Amino acid sequence: MPINRLERFAHNLDWNLLRTFVVVVEEGSITKAANRLLLQQPAVSMALKRLEQTVGQKLIDRRPRRFELTESGERLHALCRDIFTAVVRLPEAMEPTGEDVSGHITIHTVSHALNPEWDRALAAFFRLHPRVTAGVRVETTSDVIRSVERGIATLGISDGIIPAGLGRELFCVETYALYCGRGHRLFGTAAIGIEELRGEPYVSFISDVLGGPHMGPVTAVRAIGSFGQQVRAIAFNVEEVMRLVIANAGIGMLPVHLTGPARTSGDLWQLPPYENLPQTETYRITNPGAALNPAERAFLAHMADVPPWRHSDA
Repeated sequence: MPINRLERFAHNLDWNLLRTFVVVVEEGSITKAANRLLLQQPAVSMALKRLEQTVGQKLIDRRPRRFELTESGERLHALCRDIFTAVVRLPEAMEPTGEDVSGHITIHTVSHALNPEWDRALAAFFRLHPRVTAGVRVETTSDVIRSVERGIATLGISDGIIPAGLGRELFCVETYALYCGRGHRLFGTAAIGIEELRGEPYVSFISDVLGGPHMGPVTAVRAIGSFGQQVRAIAFNVEEVMRLVIANAGIGMLPVHLTGPARTSGDLWQLPPYENLPQTETYRITNPGAALNPAERAFLAHMADVPPWRHSDA
């Protein structure tokens, strides 16, 4: 395409159409995208049609019970993520640099991701840079990953399947075991067979979904043991899952290193399997394409060599 045609294309493009397209892809539905954008469904459909006309390509295969990106749609979505990342970071990227580093860093994390080495390095960073401010937000696995992809978070701390385009370093490793609360019929019973758990109501993390090719090790234990088919309660953080298990809403998988006080007080009882317990890996993730302010660059450089932490099974 000649350069004058490229310039004319950029000049004539309604950039809001790109934002609408990204939301449609993220929501996987015209209706859900309209609700998120506070628009009527026909307006979103028309915006998508206008964008397809502008780029001269079909972007989404929309048929009954089918909603999939075309090859062109996949490429445009990847480009749109980069555009959004650049735009959202503009104010901070334009801050002046200098020896006295200032600026804001944002960390988005799943709940109870713990690494004592990280905490010590974090304390040292704030001693070195007293003018840097920080915000920490606890989110679901998918939301943490999305925040990093869109350049909203300086750094994410997340489990799950990390997209190939993001940088990742191991943050911590946790061992999980299955527990019930004091009022459960199996509480206090030793040497239980895993077959006795079939049909038991289950308390699940939002990300702990049976089925599909990307089941984590915790979910795989559920599938192998054929328990947890009946999900009675669901939560996205450890504290609430533990609270629901203790309240006898169902049995549930919890990080072993966090259950000590509840086991000692008699509020939790471990169930099978007792050996070869599943381990989950949590990563610190970054977006290599994000435009960073001076504080963020200093922060990522300072924290780059923090080693992962492997939590005890005790």
